[in-house]
Amino acid sequence: MGAENWDRVTLLFSAGARPLKTARQLTIADLLLANRFPPSLFQAYEVPGDGTLKPIPHSLTLGEITPGRNVIVQCMRNTDIEALRPTEVESIRHSDHPVTAMADYEYSHETKEPEHRLHLVDSATIREIVFGKIADFLTKHDAPAKMVAGISGGGDSSSIVQGVSRYVTAQGIDPSGVTCFTLVMDPLWPESAADRARSLCEEAGFTHQVLYPDDIAGLLEMNASPSELWEEFSRSYGPDSSHFFGTFFVNLAGRAVCSTTGARHLLVGYNREDLMAELLFCLINGRRPMPYPVRRTGEVDVMMPVWDVPKHLLDSCYPKFSEINYSERVDSTSMRRSSIYYLAHCLDALVPQMSLSLMAGVRTLMDDLDGWQRLSSIPGTPLVHTGHGDPDTQAEMIGLLNRYFPQWKPGSDQAE
Repeated sequence: MGAENWDRVTLLFSAGARPLKTARQLTIADLLLANRFPPSLFQAYEVPGDGTLKPIPHSLTLGEITPGRNVIVQCMRNTDIEALRPTEVESIRHSDHPVTAMADYEYSHETKEPEHRLHLVDSATIREIVFGKIADFLTKHDAPAKMVAGISGGGDSSSIVQGVSRYVTAQGIDPSGVTCFTLVMDPLWPESAADRARSLCEEAGFTHQVLYPDDIAGLLEMNASPSELWEEFSRSYGPDSSHFFGTFFVNLAGRAVCSTTGARHLLVGYNREDLMAELLFCLINGRRPMPYPVRRTGEVDVMMPVWDVPKHLLDSCYPKFSEINYSERVDSTSMRRSSIYYLAHCLDALVPQMSLSLMAGVRTLMDDLDGWQRLSSIPGTPLVHTGHGDPDTQAEMIGLLNRYFPQWKPGSDQAE
């Protein structure tokens, strides 16, 4: 793309559009990253022409380099470039109308002939791959005939519907034993999402529960609308707590649906970067990671059938649903949540599959050491916790919630 077409590419966030750097603003570090090299592996030098070298920062743009002088970017390690060849990437087109690229990179090849490929595939192909992976996951974990799945109408959960459908068909299971639920409560969960989820569930033959505020209040035995709870929660903890509140509420409602249907397995659409962000948060803060891709939560096993699938591949299965889902999102999130997700996505930016390798290695280590952080029940409530956090802050939050869930008896031995 020439410089004259640079402005045809736009970065779009829930907060609106943002511009990319122009070609003139690209730095030495940017050029290294564009060639799949980490800037920290190199030192840049300006060559004055008098036999010396002048160290310069990576942050200089090409226009800031002294006119007439060349620049050397010296690798600081004995890196075997012939065994890595990160710039040599072969694009393999499997369709005339690709919607995404799947990376298949091979590093440190013993014969120094690494093969880095990008497979360009269309929507039908990526659906076949993703839906098949979900069905294989359920087969591996002996998923029962009775399951509950939270469906938001976005790419992640919509793919779960199709993967579960493949599984029950292959196993000869009655699809009506699968119960999907969708929460509706503006502004967090718009009704249009329920419409998308409803059509998918009807096609699969699954039972689908659309839970409006009154339905949610009845299911969870609340004495007021969850909308009122969200208003007070956001006043106490800020509107940027919407994602935490939403995740908590979907989990709480899902476990309640499990209880009413007799199911013991709750399927959620946590994808690779979701799990990687959580894992990074735990490790950075010196905490043991929580179990994945199956996590015991109260009386329910929470299953994560797309735990190893990148978000962009899931979105490619339902690009229209995903884009609508993004446009409907509440423009708020916590600073630390944004940061940890940014870091999670950075891991695969230079080395695709790095996050998966880390997650697989940590899972093996935790299994071998029995080192997972288990979730403990908070007596008298359906809540669970890791044991971390300030006791006074926890008591304050439980007190807030208890005003809306009067049947809870915090501190008692009441069964969940």
